[in-house]
Amino acid sequence: MTVDFATTIKEYARLIRLKAMGVSTIAVIGALSIKGTLELQDFFILFFMGVLFNILGFVLNDYIDFNIDKQSEELSNRPLVKGTISRRIALIISILCYVLLFSIALIFYRNFLPLLFLTISLLLGTIYDIFGKKFIGSDIPLSASIAFFCLFGAATVSQNIGLLPVLLSAIYFTHVLFFNIIEGGFKDADNDKLSGAKTTASLMGVKNRPQVYVPRGFKGLAMVIEFTSALLIIISIIFILKSSQFEYWYIQMIILVILIISIFITSTKMLSIEKFDRKKVAITITKQEVKRYMTIPIILFGIVDIYWLIIILLLPTIWYFTYTIIFHEKPFKSKML
Repeated sequence: MTVDFATTIKEYARLIRLKAMGVSTIAVIGALSIKGTLELQDFFILFFMGVLFNILGFVLNDYIDFNIDKQSEELSNRPLVKGTISRRIALIISILCYVLLFSIALIFYRNFLPLLFLTISLLLGTIYDIFGKKFIGSDIPLSASIAFFCLFGAATVSQNIGLLPVLLSAIYFTHVLFFNIIEGGFKDADNDKLSGAKTTASLMGVKNRPQVYVPRGFKGLAMVIEFTSALLIIISIIFILKSSQFEYWYIQMIILVILIISIFITSTKMLSIEKFDRKKVAITITKQEVKRYMTIPIILFGIVDIYWLIIILLLPTIWYFTYTIIFHEKPFKSKML
């Protein structure tokens, strides 16, 4: 492998956010919430579709936001901004992801409901990529896109979607909403102001430079979303207890309570800092997302086969550190956010 080829591979890995692809289990979790187990083939198909779904979101967003990203010094390392990968290639990758996603769905899951949920999910995600930060509330289509992708996974197993997949989809909705509106809005407040982006954070007057200013209303909104997410998690546990009679439910509840409290405390601290450091905030957000990711597999204890839960819990970590080893990067050091 020549140095030039190795560098090119690394740039493409950065473009598609290969490091983060280990969390592409949303459709898998949707399917497991119905059946409790999966054939190995279905796992790989749904996981691969999740990877394509995430690649599409990242690459199309970079393609659309090219002119905005060029104005930010902190985003100057992105492949499209640097010019190491052309916008034309990014558009081709995006179109290819659309084609592959629909082709795979038509081959393996040609029933009406999964195709409907997949179409709605991709439509909402595309609306966000094209119009995101150009109108207030654009975070809602993105969050709904993730929720419908979870429902797509559930519909590949059964046309009769029960309450649990809907609850899990709602939890995903709140997680993405918090990530985009609160964490993303706070982290990117300075860049969004320079680019004229219309975000909830900018509308409410959030600033991170030269001085940090987070209005009480924005903090209140953060707590409302966090509380809603916590409430949905508790409702999900109650539903599972009634349906499965899981013997060790109290251990499950203790772990979830610890995670929820930790998420609340860390979010509150992040929004209360006096001096903004983008790298530190980005690392904090990454750790928060890991905690949020863990909540859903833990919810599923008692109704999903234990080996699938272990795979889902460990996959993102194994994937992440494998990436850093292959590409010789230090964990939590690259600019992924």
